[in-house]
Amino acid sequence: MFHSKSLKVALLLGCLAPAVASLAQDGRPPQVYPAGIRGGSEVEPGQGVQIRHYTFQPTGEQLPYSVFVSSKVRKDKPAPLIIALRGFTGTTLTFVRGTAVDLAETGGYILVGAIGYNNRAGFGVQTPPRPAPATAGANAAAIPPPPPMPRQLPPMVGGNAETDPAKVTAYSEQDVMTVLDMVRKEFNIDDRRIYLVGHSQGGGGARHIAEKYSEIWAGVAMLAPALFNVQLTRDSKITKIPLLLAVGEQDTLIDSIRAFSAQLDGLKVKHEFIVKPGLDHGTIIMGAEPEVFRFFGRHVKPVSR
Repeated sequence: MFHSKSLKVALLLGCLAPAVASLAQDGRPPQVYPAGIRGGSEVEPGQGVQIRHYTFQPTGEQLPYSVFVSSKVRKDKPAPLIIALRGFTGTTLTFVRGTAVDLAETGGYILVGAIGYNNRAGFGVQTPPRPAPATAGANAAAIPPPPPMPRQLPPMVGGNAETDPAKVTAYSEQDVMTVLDMVRKEFNIDDRRIYLVGHSQGGGGARHIAEKYSEIWAGVAMLAPALFNVQLTRDSKITKIPLLLAVGEQDTLIDSIRAFSAQLDGLKVKHEFIVKPGLDHGTIIMGAEPEVFRFFGRHVKPVSR
């Protein structure tokens, strides 16, 4: 198994305390999962998980991706595949760990985590600039705003040769599709059972990639997706794909995700919308995995869409 240099740095830092694997990536308190849910590390691959690298042709860099292959996968039988997209500052292991690996093993899946060029990039969706803070009256400008609370981000993982935001965004999408193509060539994949799941930034990216490459996916799950001014129409291709939206009841994104679900309802698009009690923006990743795998298990892509 191979690790990028930045992943090794994160691993060394993680060895400082036994509980680090359960810490949120910005150093918040340990995450608390529902009974029966296993978290797992986003830094050190678990049993049966490989971190691989390939040469990304546009920049010549070595980009990582993670792979778990169920012991039930056989060369002579097409296997279902899940492509997973991490959230902002996540890793290729964001989904390829813990309960997700347990369920992939039981269900006979190949589970793959793409980095999306690097762990800041948006899988084809460029994050809009943050709006300026509102002022309270004419004299508000004379009072300097309080300094923002410092947030220590995890190390950069993936490519850094390209820094132009537009190109990085495009490369992020290209990396996902390149990894998908490599996996389809390496394994005997069931073309009617290829699924896409993403969290937060990766959830927004999953929406974009599902819309752009709608002919591929048998189902798409978006966990606490970051959806910026997304407006669907009856012609939106993603509305033809089975969709699952899941969010923790303690997540600040819940209203925007509920609004996206309402858009789907308005277009009479059948989809599943789940609010998980007691979960937040981080714990939804593993906490919703039982629902994600049950959802994928119910959907096979039609012969023609």
